Amino acid sequence: MSRYLFCYQTLVTFSKPVAAHAVLLRCQPVNTRCQQIEEQHLLLPPDFAFRHSTDGFGNRIVYGCQREPHCTLAYVSTGIVQLTPYTVERGAEPVAIYRQPTALTSLAEPVTVRNFGDPIETALQICHQVHDVLDYMPQTTDVETTAEEVWKKRCGVCQDYAHLMLAVCRQKGIAARYVCGFVAGTGETHAWVEVFDGYAWVGFDPTHDLRIQLGYVKLAHGRDVSDCPVSRGVYQGDAIQQTSVNVMLQEI
Repeated sequence: MSRYLFCYQTLVTFSKPVAAHAVLLRCQPVNTRCQQIEEQHLLLPPDFAFRHSTDGFGNRIVYGCQREPHCTLAYVSTGIVQLTPYTVERGAEPVAIYRQPTALTSLAEPVTVRNFGDPIETALQICHQVHDVLDYMPQTTDVETTAEEVWKKRCGVCQDYAHLMLAVCRQKGIAARYVCGFVAGTGETHAWVEVFDGYAWVGFDPTHDLRIQLGYVKLAHGRDVSDCPVSRGVYQGDAIQQTSVNVMLQEI
């Protein structure tokens, strides 16, 4: 077992005051077989009214609203998690939904990948191939970029690596789902893939070309990024919004 300290900080600023600023957050880790929360804290402004719940995939969510006019909104999720080698137990949701392509994970043509018969060995081959064909290039894609576009452009960020791996896995009949969370180090949130081996979910990171063991803290999962964004918000006003995110995950 390893222990990790995490800290997720977000600062949202506006060029002029806005009101009725509602947000939905998935910024708190989940308890799984390989990930146990030892300590956690969520810091929000005192005038921000919020509630805790779960979404349709079982992910933890925080939602609420700051109604009074304001120019900034800051929130922090921090705590300590205990990690063992990455294996996530099967939940109540049907596995079949993760074999079906979505608008973001469809490919027009089949991708040639060696099929080992075993879903994990095949997924590892797909992970290697996705890593090899893509170049990591920030600001070349956005949250609406599809796996088909990524396949043609041959570049993207972690979200795009995950979407392309999901697309190929699903072409091969392998159940695979999108995951967002923290990876050891500093920076922003990260995206990877979980593949179902018939009993549990196994993690793969095509951006770094590896089967996940330690150093990854899961926040949420879904069919693609549209099911589980870390944060989403709406507000009243015509201000220009800027968002700064800083993530730290460190073994202690």
